[in-house]
Amino acid sequence: RESKMEGKPVDIVDSHMHLWTPATHPWVEKVQHGGHPAGKFESVVNYLQADYLADVKGFHVSQSVHVEAAWPGDPVGETEWLEGIADGSDTGVPHAIVGFCDLTSPDVEAILQRHCQSKRVRGIRHMLNYHPDKPMYSEAAHDNFLTDPQWLRGVGLLEKFGLSLELHILPRQMHRAADVVRQFPKVWFMVDHCGLPYERDEATMKLWREGLTELASYPNVYCKVSGVFATDPKWNQQSVASVANPVLQIFGIERCVFASNFPVDKVNGTFPQLVSTFMAIVASYSPKDQNKFFAGNAKRFYRL
Repeated sequence: RESKMEGKPVDIVDSHMHLWTPATHPWVEKVQHGGHPAGKFESVVNYLQADYLADVKGFHVSQSVHVEAAWPGDPVGETEWLEGIADGSDTGVPHAIVGFCDLTSPDVEAILQRHCQSKRVRGIRHMLNYHPDKPMYSEAAHDNFLTDPQWLRGVGLLEKFGLSLELHILPRQMHRAADVVRQFPKVWFMVDHCGLPYERDEATMKLWREGLTELASYPNVYCKVSGVFATDPKWNQQSVASVANPVLQIFGIERCVFASNFPVDKVNGTFPQLVSTFMAIVASYSPKDQNKFFAGNAKRFYRL
């Protein structure tokens, strides 16, 4: 199955995907029967290049960006593992890498330097999402990173290495994240998964819209219109649109990027379902703008 615009296959750049096995990323085995907001991971415990290629078959996914997936131990180990996978295949998947670095680490500069020995590394993700009352929505151990001088020093080093930073945050953290962005106008930031709107109550969604609006006021912030099957396991076209449309309105089509978040989103849907859902959402945009959303904006952000 191919999605088509103006009679031609869409060029898709998948700006957020993962590869893993229980041996490389042991945490995936712990959530195979539940414990993750997306649901049970039993069908995606092993997910390697061949699995990803099978999922996107029939679509013109010209490039893909692998985002760190909680590799244990030396974070550069994941980058080296992915380099081996990409170099060992004529598909080149993954074409770019967003690695992990604890930006408070005393060795942060050395870790970033080692990451940058890879020709595919484009950015860093240090997951910050923390909810004091709901551990399932928390990847970070605490909520102090965004104001920690040591962490902020690490953000500053990203400019030196030409690396972007993924903002994996909850709505309650967006105001403080915007203050970080204000301090680093030369670092490019990417809001992950629409800002993780797990909770859909009126108060949280108001906070979400206000937080995204504040972040979008800075031109060096983009947003991934993604994670829609993971944050909304019982999704339908209307529920996805209720999140995607405000993001598109707030950031504008120029700073929104498509991503699959596979295999996390695969827990609740297929790649064809994901693409067709977004095709319907951006149907009113011009073919040129649709191509920006599905490919061009990601190419610009990740320098592909």
